[in-house]
Amino acid sequence: MSRPCHLEHDWFPEPLPANVVFGEGTWIYSSFAFLHCRSRLPCGVRIGSHSGVYHGSFFELGPEGQVEIGDYCALVGAIIRSNRRVVIRDYAFIAHEVVIADSFCVAPDTELAGGNEPSIVIGENAWIGARAVLLGGADIGAGAIVGAAAVVNFRVPDYAIAAGNPARIVGSVRRHAKDS
Repeated sequence: MSRPCHLEHDWFPEPLPANVVFGEGTWIYSSFAFLHCRSRLPCGVRIGSHSGVYHGSFFELGPEGQVEIGDYCALVGAIIRSNRRVVIRDYAFIAHEVVIADSFCVAPDTELAGGNEPSIVIGENAWIGARAVLLGGADIGAGAIVGAAAVVNFRVPDYAIAAGNPARIVGSVRRHAKDS
């Protein structure tokens, strides 16, 4: 664990938890986002370089909870609630009031606690719309889009568009074809 870090611009007087690490150029609105972060892991939250964790984002992690966020990501008021592992890959965009939760609470549960396999994955360059809910088992493919207020607990293929409650695949995003 590293030494606790105070954010220069922070209104909240507490430092970031010692097991929160972040890369160069990353913006974290406030250490208040980690008020309910109870992870006991050496690295409970890792945020890559040039990412942003903005106002209203919260990390509500249980003792075995872990979050990995890639480079150039944006979390705009997202709530991450887990006692397992959540992976958000590079260039992902998580819109306002998105909930990422693999169970209804973060209290330890012998069935859900720990493990190296991620319970929720958001692929590279995926976009998650406002107020979407990603539940345990959600695996959002690269370049995929999850529509606003969609509820997802399944694998969304690369470049697919998922929408609805419960969500279903409603389309796809075309990859740019190389000129022949």
